[in-house]
Amino acid sequence: MKAAMQYQNKTPEEIVRQHKKRLRAKQGLLILILLLYVIVGIRGIWWGDDGIADVLLKLLILFVITYPISIWISRDFMLLNLILSQDCDPVTYVQVMRLLEKVYKRKWSIRAIHINEAAGLMWSGQFTDALALAESLCNDKVSANYQLVLLNTRFSCYKKMKDLERAMQVRQEADALISSSTKASVQKTGQKMLKAMDASLALWRGEYETFRRMEEARSAGYTAKLQKVVSAVCLADVDIACNELKNARTHLEYAIREGGTLYVVEDARRMLAELAQKERVEGTGHGDGTVEN
Repeated sequence: MKAAMQYQNKTPEEIVRQHKKRLRAKQGLLILILLLYVIVGIRGIWWGDDGIADVLLKLLILFVITYPISIWISRDFMLLNLILSQDCDPVTYVQVMRLLEKVYKRKWSIRAIHINEAAGLMWSGQFTDALALAESLCNDKVSANYQLVLLNTRFSCYKKMKDLERAMQVRQEADALISSSTKASVQKTGQKMLKAMDASLALWRGEYETFRRMEEARSAGYTAKLQKVVSAVCLADVDIACNELKNARTHLEYAIREGGTLYVVEDARRMLAELAQKERVEGTGHGDGTVEN
C-alpha cells in the first residue's frame, strides 16, 4: 500500500527528483563496491597473495553483492508504473517518462522509457501520438515483456481508431510471439493479454453476453485500479445495451470517481450524461444525471 501511495499528490518534477536521488545513491554504492574490489584485487595480485581460485572467489563475492543492488535499481524504475496502474494518472506518467530521458543514458533504458511513454499516451487518449511512437519502436531489440506492452498499445490504438483489420493483425503478432516464447512469465502475461484482446473485440462487435462472461472470469484476478476502472466502463456499456441502467450508473460513477486522467473517464462522463437523458425520457429517476461523491 505504501508503494502505491508514494507518487500521489506530487508533481512530475518532484517524482523524478526523488527517483534520481535514490538512483544516484545506489549507483554510488555500486561504484564504491567496485573500487574496493579493484583495490583489494590489485593488492592481492601485487603481493602475490591471490591465486586463480582467490580471484574467482572474489569475483563471485562481487557478483553476489552487486546483483541485488542492480535488481533494486530496476525495481525502483518499475515502481514508477504505479503512477499509471494504481494512480490512474497517464498524464503525469507521460511527463515523468519524458523527464527521465535526461536521467538515464543507456540505450535499453531509453527504449523502455519510450515504450512506457507510448502506453501512457494511449491511456490518456492520445491515440495517434501513441501509435506513432509504438510503431517506431517495433524493430528495436527489447525484452519479450516490453514487446507485449508495445503490442497491447498498438492493438488498443487501432481499436480506438476503428481500424479492426490492423487490430486483428496485431493480435496475430501477439499470438505468434507468445507461442514462440519458452518463458513461463511471458506465457502467463501473454495469455492474459490475448484474453483481454478477445474480450475487447467481443464488446466492439456488440457480443455483450460473451463479453460479460469473459470479463467476469477475468475480473477476479484484477489487482490494478486501472483494470478495475476500465472494466467498470466496459460493463456499463453492456449494462446500457441490456437496459440494466442502475448497474450502469454504479459502474460509471465508480469509473469517474477513481479513473483519474484515464481517457475512459471522459467516455464514462459522456455515457452517464446519455444515461441520464434516457432515464428522463423513460421516467426512471436520477433526472439530474449528477455523480455522487
